Amino acid sequence: MNIEFTFHQSLWLFGVSVFCIWYFCNKLSVIVNFIDAQFNLGSAFGGTIILSVVTNLPEIAITLNASIKGNTDLAVGNILGGILLQSALLILFDFAGRKQPTPLSTLTNSESSILQGLFLIIVLTLVIAGKQLSPNLIFARTTPPEILILLTWVISIFAMRKFQSRDTTATIPTHSSFSKKSAIIWLLVISIIVLVFGVLLEITSNTLAAHFNISGVIFGATILALITSLPEISGGLSFVKHQTYKPIISDIFGGNTFLPVLFLLATIITNKPILPKADKTNIYLNTTYI
Repeated sequence: MNIEFTFHQSLWLFGVSVFCIWYFCNKLSVIVNFIDAQFNLGSAFGGTIILSVVTNLPEIAITLNASIKGNTDLAVGNILGGILLQSALLILFDFAGRKQPTPLSTLTNSESSILQGLFLIIVLTLVIAGKQLSPNLIFARTTPPEILILLTWVISIFAMRKFQSRDTTATIPTHSSFSKKSAIIWLLVISIIVLVFGVLLEITSNTLAAHFNISGVIFGATILALITSLPEISGGLSFVKHQTYKPIISDIFGGNTFLPVLFLLATIITNKPILPKADKTNIYLNTTYI
């Protein structure tokens, strides 16, 4: 998508995109809780499957569009910067839930949460290993670490379904106006909205970064990473408000495990090895997390 805007247009569209993503993702908690309960998914598994994909739609849109245009620095910075920033959100959610007598880590302590953290470490280790490979190592438009990252993410989903707590029910609000059909429709509508405005974020980010003379790596790992974390921030605060805590960990850990899968998408599109050529700044962000 080669649409270009002026600086003032980009600034305005950037602000509108931020507001829309925040507003609609704020409704996710009620919808996800309802779907978890109705389809007996469990808060951990349901949070991982639904939230890790939906709340990362801006990153998916940015990676897709940036890769098509060959601007992989912005995409890589957004992915790895987003992982570090989203993990720091746990501090925000812990503070938001300070009225609870126990911290967030205790409220969400379960086998599934530990399992998600373990798989996240494995995926990030594969990211570091991918950086050590030769830039010429590419086969069938991909590299071995990217395939292993995808397989690890898939295995983590099945493992969580098996080892999550037996308590797979969620409380359905008595005043809920949702039906199964309407909840799924709302989820799809929000997903489309987040995806569309995620594309606008990527398009306008290039203009803003160029205007302020900020490199794609730095802009992607800082400002853009913060903005694309709005779904996690909005949804997480809403979960805290409704005192539903397990999906928060599932969203953060599950989402962070999913994000490096996007390296495979970028490599397939560009036919260039993304991880071996990743900027040292981005790898530093990755090692800081571990």
